[in-house]
Amino acid sequence: MILPRLMYKKAKSINDAIQLFQKNNGNTFYLAGGTDIVPQVKLRLHAIDMLIDLKAIKELTGISVRDGWLSIGANTTLFEIKNHSQVREYFPALFQSLDATSCETLQMRGTIGGNILQNTRCLFYNKSLEWRKAKGFCFKMGGETCNVVPNAKACFANYCSDNAPSLLSLSAEVSLLGINGGRRIKLEEIFSGNSKTPFTILQGEILTAIHIPLRKTKGAYEKLRVRDSIDYPLVSAAFTLENGKGLLSIGAIGARPFLYSLDNMNENTVQDVMERIYNDSKPVANTILPASYRKKMARILAKRVITNVLREAHS
Repeated sequence: MILPRLMYKKAKSINDAIQLFQKNNGNTFYLAGGTDIVPQVKLRLHAIDMLIDLKAIKELTGISVRDGWLSIGANTTLFEIKNHSQVREYFPALFQSLDATSCETLQMRGTIGGNILQNTRCLFYNKSLEWRKAKGFCFKMGGETCNVVPNAKACFANYCSDNAPSLLSLSAEVSLLGINGGRRIKLEEIFSGNSKTPFTILQGEILTAIHIPLRKTKGAYEKLRVRDSIDYPLVSAAFTLENGKGLLSIGAIGARPFLYSLDNMNENTVQDVMERIYNDSKPVANTILPASYRKKMARILAKRVITNVLREAHS
């Protein structure tokens, strides 16, 4: 597959990128590492008139510490973050999720912002245009129903970021800058819960940075996948423990990651969360593994990361 004909602009600054976005009346997308958007454009999953390249904007890269927060520029590569000493020491859940993301070659190109803002995925959506035409366009493609769940009027594609669940477990926040100015919000607020349009980010807004409270934590991340090197998660679990309280996030099993607080780390609390995960998880047959298996594995992975973290904390 090759890219369609489109306009390409390289922004020199964030304001330059926003101005370019405003000037183009067509379908405009921002380009960071390109590991998610470029394959989708090749598959004609988006009708794009212009790509605005953000890679030359220095203020979108780098890792810094200020006022008790570790801030990561949205264009910082996964490989750079993974090898940062404070990330390794303070945020094991994030480090493990970065290490589990694809392969090191793609980690050197992929960015943390792009990983967070990746589109939802479905076995019947991430296909060539010819395949989708033969099957019939689904709800996410502008059709009238879902190709997985007959007669459904909603999309069931899965949000498959490796890094978002771990960042949620770390109470991360994000900074955004757009046509109407800047804002800083909790990471969980960017998710719409709608698989067709999974984010609440405003038109033309740029994710500029991710902020994590700089406190030493215990944590773990695990994912279910078929191949160890490059696969997206089919289910994922991230858990962070701090001062006897835990945050657990379950990903890749719906439109957004689930987030659970564990204020008391006792057997009853953990069992209650396991039941909530099982009840909340409503997968459908839109991956290469059966939905019933993924539903069971969500609870198993959750129990596994909690057990591993508690074992380490008590050792």
